[in-house]
Amino acid sequence: MPPETQPQASPAEFLGLDETLRSELCTFEVFFKTFGFKRILGRVWGLLVLSGQALSSKEIAAELAISQGATSTAVNELAEWGAIQSEFDSTRRCHLHKPVGNTLSIVATVLRRREQVVFSQFKQGAERALRHVKQRYGTRDPRALTLRSIISSCEIAEALMHLIFGAVGSALGDPQSLLSKTVAKALRLGLGGPAKLIAAGLDPEEHKREEQELERQEERRHG
Repeated sequence: MPPETQPQASPAEFLGLDETLRSELCTFEVFFKTFGFKRILGRVWGLLVLSGQALSSKEIAAELAISQGATSTAVNELAEWGAIQSEFDSTRRCHLHKPVGNTLSIVATVLRRREQVVFSQFKQGAERALRHVKQRYGTRDPRALTLRSIISSCEIAEALMHLIFGAVGSALGDPQSLLSKTVAKALRLGLGGPAKLIAAGLDPEEHKREEQELERQEERRHG
């Protein structure tokens, strides 16, 4: 006789942020704006971090008083940048969104893509200038040599950047790697305030266990 399956508990209803956490949403907005993103992306991501639970698009829109269309666009962009994860919840019959646990992977993705765009645009500009110089002034013009050097430098930089970020991304994705362990320890011990919220908000129970273990270590160290 197969064991009876227990019905899945419905996700807790989101009651909204308290006033203290709500006041911090502007911090996320400013941070995202500083790196060239729309402020609404920072506001949506901040809400997902500070809410402590996965939210539906409807809940996000209601909490931030924005349209469903604006919410959908923001969620899609955040997913594209690897900043959130979305899963369909069969109980609520909708997708629920939550921030990713490895925030450094987001930073690596953003830097890699943005730097690639910068180097690509610079290289393309140098290539256009080189074609013009060669056609109008000849291949021996001194500007041609400099422009070829710029193009080669951009290609080398792109290759190195791809190699470095690829290696970092792989290491961060492996919880047993030295880099991943070092970063996790730094987030727990060396950073305060919002960084702890980001590191802990995604899995409160795990963070609580880690904090208790750190307290025990401190007691043994000073006991």
